[in-house]
Amino acid sequence: MKLAVSIIRRDGVDICEGQVLARCCLEDMCADVPLDASIEPGLYELEKALENPALRICVEILTRQRERGIKALKVCKPKEADKCVKKLVEHVLSKYGGPVLIFGFNKRVAGNLFSFTYGYVADMGGQLEPYDFVDATDPYQLLDEVKAVVVAPGALHYVNVVELVRRAKELGKPVIMYGALSAIYKDLGIEYFCPYGLKIR
Repeated sequence: MKLAVSIIRRDGVDICEGQVLARCCLEDMCADVPLDASIEPGLYELEKALENPALRICVEILTRQRERGIKALKVCKPKEADKCVKKLVEHVLSKYGGPVLIFGFNKRVAGNLFSFTYGYVADMGGQLEPYDFVDATDPYQLLDEVKAVVVAPGALHYVNVVELVRRAKELGKPVIMYGALSAIYKDLGIEYFCPYGLKIR
């Protein structure tokens, strides 16, 4: 069995800085997944894909899809991106308020959200001026300071969602994931959010 990877686009609200949006397929299962921009399109032996941290998330997502009987997951349409972000910000702030901890840096999401409230960005990348950067390998010390945690689809390859949700629940903090991929993580106790363009077959 081989993992097929093709690059769809290099920008959008679903991906974080330094990523591309790729379509990953195993047999008849496909998902649009944010991956590191260094990933080359092509066919990968499953064993080799599992050894690569960036490609391993494709396999994990496709496995979760198969378990839930979802044939394909496609992300929000680029033309709906501004409305998606506006709805996300309205939802998070009206329901929970701030400050907010965002996992995964997307300029559009961070810019919109932090124009209304204070917060932090947990990412693997280095200083994200002008935002308060938190090393994503140990962001949990900030959970007690925020009202909500927002997870970008692009953060899935470095954040342990199970551990994040567990620790957040202990402190009574909600975890909201946006984008189509969030639908397959509902069982973990996240609040999924994808108001436009979500396609599940």
